[in-house]
This record gives sequence, C-alpha cells and structure tokens, in this order.
Amino acid sequence: MVIFTRYQDKWVMCWHKYRKSFENPGGHVEEGESAMQAAKRELYEETGITDCDIIPLWDYEQPWDDGIHKNNGRVYLAIAHCLGELPESEMDKIELFDEVPENFTYDRELATKEFHIIF
Repeated sequence: MVIFTRYQDKWVMCWHKYRKSFENPGGHVEEGESAMQAAKRELYEETGITDCDIIPLWDYEQPWDDGIHKNNGRVYLAIAHCLGELPESEMDKIELFDEVPENFTYDRELATKEFHIIF
C-alpha cells in the first residue's frame, strides 16, 4: 500500500535510511490485519503519525519484472492532525513538501500526476 499523507497543506515524505531517498509511507499487510489496519500501522511506523483521518482512494496492480507475477495494492490518503515522534524503523526522518522531491525513490513523474489528482 501507499499512503499519500498531508499535514498543514504539505506532503509528508519519509527519508529511507538505506535507499537514501524520499518516499511516501507505505508497506504490506501482515497476517491477521485488514488493509486499513496495515495502512494505519505503516503510517505510524514510518512517520510517527497516529492522529489522522485516512481513506482509501484506489487499488492498483504492480507487475513484477518477470512479466508473469504481480502484486496488488491500495492507495490511501491520510490527513494528519499532528505529527508524532518517529519510531525506530527504516525511515530516518520525515519532511514536508509542496511537491514530490527531486530525490524520490520511485517514479517521480507518476507520483506528481497522482498528487495533482488528489489535490
């Protein structure tokens, strides 16, 4: 899942300490959780945010490089009411942006289009 996150009219991005780039909070559903529970957990683990409104936006399909397999996911929008303390994780820090930052882990052009669809 991917969680597009807004706080005070800015996009919340996580700095991944191993990839050395910014990305949206996100992750995978763990056994026994619903997709919404996973979205809330991942948002907390990667940003420290617990006080927010979160809604599903759309589902997506991500093909693997082998051309055979694929993953399915869901995109969420979280509107944070306050920021929390970042717990220990693969994320080193969070920053707020008006647009997708230059040093973005994934397809920056696609993320920019998606941001403009939402806001």
